Amino acid sequence: MRTGPRTLLLLLAAAVGLASCSGGGDGDSTTTTTSSGADQTATTAAPGAPPGAEVEGLREVETGQCFDTIDQADAAESAVYLLDCTGPHAFEVYDVIDYEGDGAGRGTPYPGTATVQNWSEQACYDRFEAFVGIRWTLSELDIQVWWPSEQSWERGDRTVICTVLSATGDPLTGTQRGTAR
Repeated sequence: MRTGPRTLLLLLAAAVGLASCSGGGDGDSTTTTTSSGADQTATTAAPGAPPGAEVEGLREVETGQCFDTIDQADAAESAVYLLDCTGPHAFEVYDVIDYEGDGAGRGTPYPGTATVQNWSEQACYDRFEAFVGIRWTLSELDIQVWWPSEQSWERGDRTVICTVLSATGDPLTGTQRGTAR
């Protein structure tokens, strides 16, 4: 999916909408936009984007997709660089689930960061072995979880994103499904 400049601006404007157990980095917040051909198809990439990367909303990632985070403070929690899993990447999505813990219903007040985080992390840990083929405690891989923030909860967000990454911080290449690493 190609993301146009208008979509990127909306993504960047909504940057505060998601809590994560990782922080964003410092980086250049400039973007460049190019249009190609008579059909006016636009592609947008931020400086430092990995080759072949497409900017995608974090809330739009799907199971089996791979990505790197964007090291721009205003985009780090809402947009990612979507990458082909055959090339180097930091994260692979192994499950996208709806929060079903305490206070899960639509229109309910936010149950608190600790409650949502604990449920989300446990749900992702429980699904890790089915994807990788080995228990997380025995694996050389690690888990990164994104869960709804209080602000995104108010907009109806209940999505939990489970990803696998290298415990050493080295890029992954290829899918980690069934690798028993």
